[in-house]
Amino acid sequence: MTRYHQLICFALLAGCALGACNNRYQAFPRAVTFAGVEQEVARSAAHWNLMAANEASLITQQMEASPSLFVAQADDTDSPFEQAYQRLLTAQLLAAGANVSRQPGTAGLRLDYDIMVVNHDNGRSLRPRPGFFSTAFAIAAIAGNVPNWEDNELAIIPLALGLDILSDLWRDARETMSEVIVTTTLHDGDRLLRSDARIYYVRDADLANYQTRGKTFDVVGS
Repeated sequence: MTRYHQLICFALLAGCALGACNNRYQAFPRAVTFAGVEQEVARSAAHWNLMAANEASLITQQMEASPSLFVAQADDTDSPFEQAYQRLLTAQLLAAGANVSRQPGTAGLRLDYDIMVVNHDNGRSLRPRPGFFSTAFAIAAIAGNVPNWEDNELAIIPLALGLDILSDLWRDARETMSEVIVTTTLHDGDRLLRSDARIYYVRDADLANYQTRGKTFDVVGS
């Protein structure tokens, strides 16, 4: 087969593939992924404090007046995250200028929070950041050309820099991840005034900090 015939066959195959992709008449909906978004990873108690600070800021900004708030209490049977989040949220509300009451009967509003843990059955880990494979190929190319360098020992400098970059790009892919949904609700009696939900990645190794009383859902085949 000549090069000309090969090009014609390739063009025909490409046209058929594009036609199949653009076919508007299918027996079932075509699966598409969401546009890429950023999602934060909670790795430490310092991150919990940032989560509480962000929530406290949103609450105080949306309240026209400054009625007293009662933050739902945590006890020893709650998860470490719930116990810490209650304390951190209270402290951040006070720092933001809110009036926090220690007794529900003397408070005008009640603030509740709920923790939901989502497990993925495939042991999900995050993909390497963009540039990982380009950096790996660059390191391989430099390493393969070391014998051609006039001063071979200088090759360790770009190789070390490349390995540092590679480690940084790979850092989120080293551990499997689950997700935690933190929902905060503000009530005036039976009336719901505000509800806010935030989703965070957490390492599977840290799930014990969240699972004591949180609702756990297994996502099968994700």
